[in-house]
Amino acid sequence: MAGMDSMGMAMPEHRFGHMTLQGFADVGWAGTHQSSNTNSFYLGQMNLFITSRLTDTSGIIAETVFESNDENAYGVELERLLYNFAPSDYFNMSVGRYHTSIGYYNTAYHHSTWMQTAMDRPLLFAFEDDGGILPIHNVGVSLTGKVPSGGLGLHYIAELGNGRTSRSPLDEPVQNVIDENNRKSTNFGFYVRPQAVRGLQAGFGWFNDRLMPNGMPRIGENIYSAYAIYQTSKFEFENEVVLVRHAVDGGRTYNTPGWYTQISPQLRYVRPYFRYQYINANSAEPIYQDVGLNHGPSVGLRFNISEFAAFKVQYDHGMYRNQPAANGLGTQLSFAF
Repeated sequence: MAGMDSMGMAMPEHRFGHMTLQGFADVGWAGTHQSSNTNSFYLGQMNLFITSRLTDTSGIIAETVFESNDENAYGVELERLLYNFAPSDYFNMSVGRYHTSIGYYNTAYHHSTWMQTAMDRPLLFAFEDDGGILPIHNVGVSLTGKVPSGGLGLHYIAELGNGRTSRSPLDEPVQNVIDENNRKSTNFGFYVRPQAVRGLQAGFGWFNDRLMPNGMPRIGENIYSAYAIYQTSKFEFENEVVLVRHAVDGGRTYNTPGWYTQISPQLRYVRPYFRYQYINANSAEPIYQDVGLNHGPSVGLRFNISEFAAFKVQYDHGMYRNQPAANGLGTQLSFAF
């Protein structure tokens, strides 16, 4: 049997030291009814996903993404780089840059739009450089494994990392080399996969860090998350909720709730989907001053052209605080190679 990495990806069978390369990419078109924005064809991410099995219990994962910015210039970023050691189902350790195990979506779907049903990630799990509110990436150590629990299928999560910078637009959000303080972020969680209900996964977690924004008091950050997911080849129902709590030293505490729900049946030729999402940050929030209230529905269709390509069309309706609502329409061709 082929081995699996900490993120559930297959690794080469009995070919130690052999590197396997998989590619993902997407192109599309998107526009809104707002006169201030143009409709455009676009190149999305091109993702090179590399695995190498070193021994029966260890391997390497590397994920490099090529992506353009709002100035039409392309950049390259090493999104994941992990040494994985998994001597048993009860202990799986990854060291390097990983996707933080907050909730479900962030470790179930990485940087490939081909793998996910919708055109884009939920707002709650938007990447840091796209304005996301969560520490999607981290550098440090991630542990996971089974807890003896019979048919309950209980698993644990424990992570220690640099955390993120204090959301300055001038700083790289992921602290790849130097942490802004000596305090490390911690993340603990549990989830279950009961044998009695195939396709069900539910869990909760707690992320803790200390932020040091320039010219401001220090801020304690706690992120509480919970989810319930039911997913089979014919039907998916995803529900996640997160509460980000920022406590300013000697001052006020701010709570930013966020959630999304997504439902999608697989019909004969197409997979329709519906998502509703919500984020609400106080206008005085010291870290999320650019977030505010953002909520609304998305409706779309995904059509699998082949085993390695999918075409999607999606309509979005966004509602905001003290701003007019926005309507958007987009199409996307995502593929693996």
